[in-house]
Amino acid sequence: MSENKKPLAGIRLIELANYVAAPIVGRIAADLGAEVIKIEGRGGDAWRATSLGHTKTEQTENPLFDIFNVGKKSISLNMKSEEGKEVFFKLLEGADILVTNTRNQSLVKLGVDYESLKDKYPRLIYATLTGYGYEGPDCNAPGFDNIAFWSRSGFAADMTFDAPGSYPVNSRYAMGDTIAGTTLFGGVMTALYQREKTGKGDFVTMSLYNAGIWAFGGSIVMAEKPYCHEFPEKRNFGIPTNLPYRCADGEWIRCTFFEFERYSERFFGALGIPEVPAQLGVVTMADAMEAAETLVPMFEKIFVTKTSEEWLKTFRELDIVSGKINHFADVLEDEQAWANQYLQTYTCGNGAERVLPTCPVRLGSQGALKFGAPVLYGEHNRAVLADLGYTEAQIDEIIAKGALS
Repeated sequence: MSENKKPLAGIRLIELANYVAAPIVGRIAADLGAEVIKIEGRGGDAWRATSLGHTKTEQTENPLFDIFNVGKKSISLNMKSEEGKEVFFKLLEGADILVTNTRNQSLVKLGVDYESLKDKYPRLIYATLTGYGYEGPDCNAPGFDNIAFWSRSGFAADMTFDAPGSYPVNSRYAMGDTIAGTTLFGGVMTALYQREKTGKGDFVTMSLYNAGIWAFGGSIVMAEKPYCHEFPEKRNFGIPTNLPYRCADGEWIRCTFFEFERYSERFFGALGIPEVPAQLGVVTMADAMEAAETLVPMFEKIFVTKTSEEWLKTFRELDIVSGKINHFADVLEDEQAWANQYLQTYTCGNGAERVLPTCPVRLGSQGALKFGAPVLYGEHNRAVLADLGYTEAQIDEIIAKGALS
């Protein structure tokens, strides 16, 4: 592989998808060098308009859309028209991967579901992102990550403290989508690798609900009988040396260590209470958990006497894993994030310079993956059709018949 050639160069991915989870597959693939053609229905991907509600900007500055769609080509295709469907089938002739989150009954109605296409395009990797999977009573139900991932998985209810004024924490934009989409990308690459050996495509699927069960699997296992772990965990429950504590500057930090005998002496010494473990009979981690109701209030009074940076400096010197509980805005100023190029700047369509996360894939031959430019709705209509062999006159005719907007 030449130094400048990306690993997915020569791969064509067709994205018949909107919102976030499925388009993440295309974003990662584009960063890795694939040609990604995003098919948008009339009016464009609904996420274009939805995301603008959070930034109060115009389409030419839409970072919450760009984060999942930079580097792609956009074609505004009316799949319900015969001409539009013909273009779609021509796209598939040269495609390696099709990714969609369109509900299966709609795909069947259009005649573009997996069963309808698998024999006509035997090398195609057909990937779908659903809400709840293909079986069971909710197999046809629509799904967003705040319901299928956060709520149905148990997280929203079991992380809520039942107290006056409390309420379930609001899900963060597209976190469940991101986990589901990134996982689906891994499945797609596995199928692509398998095709290189067998010559045959495959059907790859992932659901938001499946992603939630996987992500919160440890807690789900803890909830089963006979364990019946109680959620949410109370403040004085758990490993007291590993809990978060507020400091003098109002910020929170936490330490984490599991080799109690190795690190506890350093920890208690740093807090200025080296004699406490002996006084309480705390020799092991299990002992510390039993004594949590005594230790946690004691630690709280000590941590609040110094700033977060003072404590973190102390723990770094003692080689105890520790960290500040950051705000989202802190990440944008984090030297570690920039040193590793986990963040990159890019230019919006209106010329504004903004920041986007880098794709979480790192190959030694590539370094941090550079992402492409933002894309406007239907921006590549003519270029994509010309690449498929349509003449200018034919493209004009297709537009006149309403197959492109």
